[in-house]
Amino acid sequence: MEKKIKFLVQQWKNGDVDPEPKHTDAGSDASTLDKELETIWQKAGNYKSKSFEPDVEANWKKFQSKIQEPPSQESTKVRRLVPRAWLIAASIAALLATAWWLFNPNSTPNESESLATNKRQTKKIELPDHSVVWLSNNSELSFDPNLKNSKVRNVKLRGEAYFEVQANPQKPFRIETPHGMIEVLGTSFNVRALKTEAQTEVQVMSGRVALIGKGDNKQRIEVAANYVGYIPTNQKQPSKVPSNNNQVFSSTKVWRTRKIELVGRTLGEAQEIMRRYSDYRLEFSDPQLANCIFTWTFELDKPESSLKLLAKTGDFRFDIPSSTVFRLEGKACPQ
Repeated sequence: MEKKIKFLVQQWKNGDVDPEPKHTDAGSDASTLDKELETIWQKAGNYKSKSFEPDVEANWKKFQSKIQEPPSQESTKVRRLVPRAWLIAASIAALLATAWWLFNPNSTPNESESLATNKRQTKKIELPDHSVVWLSNNSELSFDPNLKNSKVRNVKLRGEAYFEVQANPQKPFRIETPHGMIEVLGTSFNVRALKTEAQTEVQVMSGRVALIGKGDNKQRIEVAANYVGYIPTNQKQPSKVPSNNNQVFSSTKVWRTRKIELVGRTLGEAQEIMRRYSDYRLEFSDPQLANCIFTWTFELDKPESSLKLLAKTGDFRFDIPSSTVFRLEGKACPQ
């Protein structure tokens, strides 16, 4: 048989051949098969390809083993049954998982929901417990969708927001910031908690809140209405000052209304308002001008017209050195 195969291969390659008398050790059936195969190979030679050279011996052995091996009914049955068994098992698993979820809705924790604003956007949010939050620009608030049924109402703030919290002594309301924790039972207050600043600032409008630092001792102070509290980044004690302190301005409505009524307030406060809530900056030719006290309306979206009016009132010279910088020049505060 080996010589027959070599003969067929040489025929395929168009090589010189020396065919020998054909004989077979497998009987007349095998001899007939050899002749048929020889004819097939000779005809196939008409379609020879330079890039293809079949492995004749390996393929012949493979072919012989296939035609001599009786079909296995058992293996056929296995191939049919395995996919069906797999589908049944998968269906049962899916049904069990669905049933577990339906009858155990609290078996896995709810994913927190996050709401964010861009540079020129503010957003009013009503939380599941009916507390209301006004979210300032470039800010993000995260909370549990099941907040109403939680024993402790936890939210997380990055940025600035004004809160009106629904009172519920049995379910404290807590706000996590980059610098610490704010706890409240029911009140309205403004929270400024920017990662880029060294502290969280809380201005309380009504009610009372507690400020808790991140230190090992979890230092805690209470802040009542008309006070501003601070949670520093470091482990120092949280602090508070009265809202009428000359270093504090009423920020609770500035970013919501985009204007503020400065009644007997300093130019330094107007400078800080612009820094916090606009892309503009206010400069003074003399640093002492920051202590000048005025009563006027400052509009964040119209800083130029507001400052021009101020310059006329205070007898200052008003200048615009660049598109984002305004400068007041003068030697002293007006008497």
